[in-house]
Amino acid sequence: MRFFLFLTLFGVMLFARDILKRNDGVSDENIYPSAFKVKLIKRCEVLVLNEEPNRKAKKIYTRVWTEECVQNYGCMREITQKELDGMDEVKRNYMAWKYPTWCKVDAKGKIGWVRKQFLSDEPCKN
Repeated sequence: MRFFLFLTLFGVMLFARDILKRNDGVSDENIYPSAFKVKLIKRCEVLVLNEEPNRKAKKIYTRVWTEECVQNYGCMREITQKELDGMDEVKRNYMAWKYPTWCKVDAKGKIGWVRKQFLSDEPCKN
């Protein structure tokens, strides 16, 4: 009985792992744009990702330069545009800085989060 239970649990774990591997890093067709062009401040900089969508998270260094493209997996922000629109200009600018839009991207096989300010919606040429 224990052996059968072990085999069942082992099979479920393998099945779940395969599903997660298939879905991990696969972009949703409804995400627009499907890719971003990188826009860095200096041409000598490379894109640095974060493991989590916050400034203090562990960094992931890439070999992606300005004007190169990264795959978009979706963007998020902790504050809604509706909330920002209801604020005066000073508070809106502060809150937009405090709660930036973060996008999860694939940069040449390295997946992480980057602030939207470093990405452009310009079409990418493949």
